[in-house]
Amino acid sequence: MTATHLLQLILAISLLHQLTNASVLYTPEDNYLIDCGSSATSNLHNGRAFKSDQQSIPYLSTKSEIKISIPSANVPSPIYLSARVFVDDSKYVFQMSRPGWHWIRLHFFPMNNPEFDLTKSVFSVETDDVVLLHSFSISNNTQWIRKEYLLNVTTERLSMKFLPMHNSAAFINAIEIISAPDILISDVGSSLFPIGDFSGLSTRSYQTVYRLNMGGVTITPENDTLGRDWEPDLPFLKSTKVAKAVSVSPSIITYPDGLSPLIAPNSLYATATVMANAQVTNPNFNVTWNFEVEPSFGYLVRLHFCDIVSKSINDLYFNVYINQKMAISGLDLSSITSDLAVPYYKDIVANASALADKLTVQIGPLNQNSGTVNAILNGLEVLKMSNSVGSLDGEFGVDGSQDAMTLNRGTVAAVGFAMMFGAFVGLGAMVIKWHKRPQDWERRNSFSSWLLPLHAGNSTFVTTTGSHKNGFGNPYSSSMGFGRYFSFAELQLQEASLQGKIEEENRAASASAAAAAAAIAPAAVVAGANANEDNHRTLSFGHEGVSPPIPIHPIDDHSGTAMFAKQLTEIRGR
Repeated sequence: MTATHLLQLILAISLLHQLTNASVLYTPEDNYLIDCGSSATSNLHNGRAFKSDQQSIPYLSTKSEIKISIPSANVPSPIYLSARVFVDDSKYVFQMSRPGWHWIRLHFFPMNNPEFDLTKSVFSVETDDVVLLHSFSISNNTQWIRKEYLLNVTTERLSMKFLPMHNSAAFINAIEIISAPDILISDVGSSLFPIGDFSGLSTRSYQTVYRLNMGGVTITPENDTLGRDWEPDLPFLKSTKVAKAVSVSPSIITYPDGLSPLIAPNSLYATATVMANAQVTNPNFNVTWNFEVEPSFGYLVRLHFCDIVSKSINDLYFNVYINQKMAISGLDLSSITSDLAVPYYKDIVANASALADKLTVQIGPLNQNSGTVNAILNGLEVLKMSNSVGSLDGEFGVDGSQDAMTLNRGTVAAVGFAMMFGAFVGLGAMVIKWHKRPQDWERRNSFSSWLLPLHAGNSTFVTTTGSHKNGFGNPYSSSMGFGRYFSFAELQLQEASLQGKIEEENRAASASAAAAAAAIAPAAVVAGANANEDNHRTLSFGHEGVSPPIPIHPIDDHSGTAMFAKQLTEIRGR
């Protein structure tokens, strides 16, 4: 073998290795493609064929046979030109070749129809265990929507139910149910809050929310190893001035052992978004992407990396942040992959408790003097995680149970509202009391004397020769209840009317007691009633065996009359 032949053989082996990496073929065991409502098979330009509605009848159980279609529309595929409409609960049942991960893709387009206004349709879609859509609707009749899910099917059959709301209808244009490789989701990821490992990822269900190709163009399903779409990251960049796109030939991307090209195609790792003007004197800035999310759900954030910018290994160190929290500190890709242009990905779980209605992903330089000042991100996937009751839309599960986190959040909100309401009520009462204050409240020189009642049982008498001397030079004062001080002069001013007020209150209380006694025992004969010197009143009854009522001790807690009397007696006794 000549040197030329040897070189050709080496190049052929290298090319074969690159082609294998770039276009790993995956043949799904389950591959259900249905063009609902269509009269014939729909063949797409990427080679996939969707069965006609007639061919899908064995999978469908419904009371109605409603199919609609239109000749044309501004849609990306012919599968959006026909649909099945359900006015009653209906379901598809698919036999699974084996349990495991499956893609579920649902296609919707509310086409114009004289009989059904699909823009007003409201319905839910569920499997036996997972709520995919709850009270779903599309109000724009020019908008087509595709929903993509990843479910770990554990049974031999997968049921998909379409449940229209009352006086409404459900519809579906096309359905995809395709097996996914088991390596797609590992069981353990990293938790953002609290920091640590997150186990149980394989038991969750997922909805694809975002799938981005950083620094590149759209990757179409025919160019993806699993028929996925990857969209450009440019619309999600907070500032395009601090970021720039870089790219290399996909052929230089080398997958390491243990990482399959099924995770992401080499074209994804061949492009990246990096820091613009990273070599400035003080590169103290981050590249930021912003995403809208539902705060009541957790999210699996998959970050794709491949160092296609460094000239040598161990030269690029950077940080990754999620919602302003450190997700990865001092990431050195070459120390993990041992080479350049080698793919690597990291799964980060952002719990609902750490999220608002925004998800922010940032990359920035490590604060050190060594190495190249830069940061890089090649791809990003954001997957919504099912909650505690198996729902991907709404707080209730298939069986009607409520998500625990949502329930706790509602309880906390209710308690907070009750406390706030109580505070407003208290404030309102104070305002009302203020408007009803006595006209002479300033002369009384007291705020608490009209705002709050004074209770003699909680009062104490103190003497002082300091700051509480009154105008007559008397050093005695009394501190009661809420800090109200009564000078001896003030008590003398009250003495003139004190005894008369006590007698008036006692007479009123005695009359009330007599009326109550007469109501309780109308047949009783009152023998006599006389007030004694202690202002006690006793009623005698004409029937034997009837005990006299308890003596009445009238105390006016609100006016403070009894307390004035007690204070005056105490001070005079000194």
